[in-house]
Amino acid sequence: MYLKILISIATLVAVASPALSQDQYIRPLRGDDGPARIQSSFSMTLPVKDDEDTAVQQEVALRSFYKVAAGSCAMVVETVADTCEIAGITTNVNGRNRNIDGYGGSQVTVTGQITMRVKFKANLSKTAQ
Repeated sequence: MYLKILISIATLVAVASPALSQDQYIRPLRGDDGPARIQSSFSMTLPVKDDEDTAVQQEVALRSFYKVAAGSCAMVVETVADTCEIAGITTNVNGRNRNIDGYGGSQVTVTGQITMRVKFKANLSKTAQ
């Protein structure tokens, strides 16, 4: 039964289009070749089913958040950095019942922040000529 619930929730997460927002703060470099930190804040809101295990649905939402966070370093290396490592992650999971007169339904929201230690690509510091 547990597996059936997980499959149902995974299907729900795959079909539902989560609201995802992201903010980034890049701490300035201390030197041209020194390391820097990039901090990204994420917020994901996913619908949940009231008749299914809340803890399992929150776990699925948290796993989705971690998958987005895990891909962050790869994206940073692909675009602006030579190296990247995750230096820290914080998360917060909240469930809400927004069911008002049969509309809205329940949701789980995962918010958090990922901090990455990066070394920017050398060609980024050169000015265009």
